[in-house]
Amino acid sequence: MLTLDQIKGVGSATLKKFEELDIKSVFELYSFLPTKYIDLQSPQSINDAQAGQLGLFEGRAEKVSAVSPRGKRSFHINFADNLCKNRPLHFKVTFYNMPFLHDGFNVGDSYRIFGRLTSDVGAFEIVNPQIEKIEKITKLRDIYTVYPLKGIIGQNAYKKILDNALDSLENAYYDGRFARVNSDMSQIFLNIHRPKDVKTAVAAREELAVIDMAITLALYKKQRKIGNNSRKVLYNLTNFRIDNYISALPYEPTPSQFFAFEDILRSLRGNKREARIISGDVGSGKTAVAFFAMAACAFSANQAALMVPTEILAKQHCEKFRSIADKLGISFALLTSSTRESEKKTILSGLADGSLNCVIGTQSVISENVKFKKLTLALIDEQHKFGVNERRALEAKGATDVISLTATPIPRSMALTFYDNIDISVIEKRKEAASNIKTSIVDTAEEGANRVAELCGRGKQAFIVCPSIVDAEGYDLNSIESFVRDYISCFDGLKVGVLHGKMKECEKSEVMRAFSAGEISVLIATTVVEVGVDTRASEILILNADRFGLASLHQLRGRVGRDGSEAHCFVHCSNASEKAARRLEIFCEHNDGQYLAEADFELRGAGDFLGTKQSGASLTPIFGLAVNADTLKKAKKYADEVLGGFSVSELSALTRRSKTRVEKFLSDIDKVTLNS
Repeated sequence: MLTLDQIKGVGSATLKKFEELDIKSVFELYSFLPTKYIDLQSPQSINDAQAGQLGLFEGRAEKVSAVSPRGKRSFHINFADNLCKNRPLHFKVTFYNMPFLHDGFNVGDSYRIFGRLTSDVGAFEIVNPQIEKIEKITKLRDIYTVYPLKGIIGQNAYKKILDNALDSLENAYYDGRFARVNSDMSQIFLNIHRPKDVKTAVAAREELAVIDMAITLALYKKQRKIGNNSRKVLYNLTNFRIDNYISALPYEPTPSQFFAFEDILRSLRGNKREARIISGDVGSGKTAVAFFAMAACAFSANQAALMVPTEILAKQHCEKFRSIADKLGISFALLTSSTRESEKKTILSGLADGSLNCVIGTQSVISENVKFKKLTLALIDEQHKFGVNERRALEAKGATDVISLTATPIPRSMALTFYDNIDISVIEKRKEAASNIKTSIVDTAEEGANRVAELCGRGKQAFIVCPSIVDAEGYDLNSIESFVRDYISCFDGLKVGVLHGKMKECEKSEVMRAFSAGEISVLIATTVVEVGVDTRASEILILNADRFGLASLHQLRGRVGRDGSEAHCFVHCSNASEKAARRLEIFCEHNDGQYLAEADFELRGAGDFLGTKQSGASLTPIFGLAVNADTLKKAKKYADEVLGGFSVSELSALTRRSKTRVEKFLSDIDKVTLNS
């Protein structure tokens, strides 16, 4: 097997530099991919170039200076731009520590120059570029690759070594680890490092990204299957029927809710653990499905726990569940950090001895002092708000069956890829619940404040959502602090409240009570209001909306117009980028959560969607390549058809170079799935 020190040009000094770049084998040298490709077939005029960027230029030498006798032995050449069509443009090329090049330049000859352009008060200069006579071009053509070398080693020196290694690629075959994965791996690497054109390089990188994701996906699925998913708890449901539950509801369930009831009942009676995501748009009725599962669990003499991210939401769920529980004879309690000690003592006793069938609460339900007699079902509302550890802590208390609720619809392409072993119940909105919310963009925060003030002056209620509580240095954000300071005068004569996560629970509860009761007209808040709070508000202004994902924006929009009356959502954008503007256009044009989830997925990329954002890009874990929905679709097919016969150890060996990143990626996948 070829080793690094066997490559021509690699000595002890180069090995140390490679170690700094985390290149410790020939395979890792091949895996160290270019970050940029520059087409050297199309030189540009100095007039069209941007200072600081690499570029390819052509010029006629007009003057060659002498080599300085001391110091860095520099010399420079004055060039006239060959490609400037308007007025003559001039630039200077300076060479340091390269006096041996001096005699190769002749006044009147034309040259092709590749380097980084700098500009100082209109004077253009390129330092130590690559340069060739136009009549004798051998290197400055085709595609130039740029590697992330951090200044540790020069681009040209690195590429000479890489070229020597690539000459041995097919013979060395980089230790053979990928031989079974794809027999064309050597050609893929050659197309990445020595592409004949940019299109070839892009295609090869996409192919490698699919292989990378396929390996990771296959490993993820293999690891999931290692665990025992057989049912550990039997549910005696002979005395429980769907009709029992429906009779306790104050309304007729939708068809999709009814189908979800049937799916859950079938799972609880089956021989495999229940692992389900209840996915539905804002206001579709997911909670009623969760309550059904809790009721089924209680009827079978087991216990269920519903964990939610905020006390406000926990109290709201309790109010809704109370009438159902009373009609069905189910005993339950609310447990949060603000529950009085005397009441908490009674609740803990009831959970421990089994006299309480169900508990609804915040993270208090996973406190160490909370013991259950027979907890079998864990329900997690807004599951993306909780980390892996919180969910595992609830399961550790005995829950073998897990149901998660999310109003952030899962992109179908992601669901088909990662959720093969998890059931998904999609709850559709009622047909009569057509969108009653008009969404529009406001140019300034002041315009948004004035429009909200006008509507609230007519008796409406409004949320104003800020991205932060206080100002942050270096960020142009409308925090609660700055918004109140700059625009509170817009709301003269109106009762204004403030709500954010750093307030005490009792303070937050009082503000929400007053807002729900209509005592507050305008509520200025952070995204603490994103999750499931029911009010009669009909207006919402979202400031710096470009800071939020489409799913979060849709959640926030779902806080208004919940009674079906006309409502308005105003979004303010502080980011002038084309991508930010497009995202908000999509948000204004569409009110379907599933569509927005798909659009968010396409715009942000899979890696970013999974919380694996690295260095400003969505990357695969092994080779660090861009991921999109199409990558996932192809990777799923590749994992199933090509890698199905690989063992966990074989797949793990393929990820050896990036083991930490792969483990992080797998963990992040679990953050948006269930830990079954």
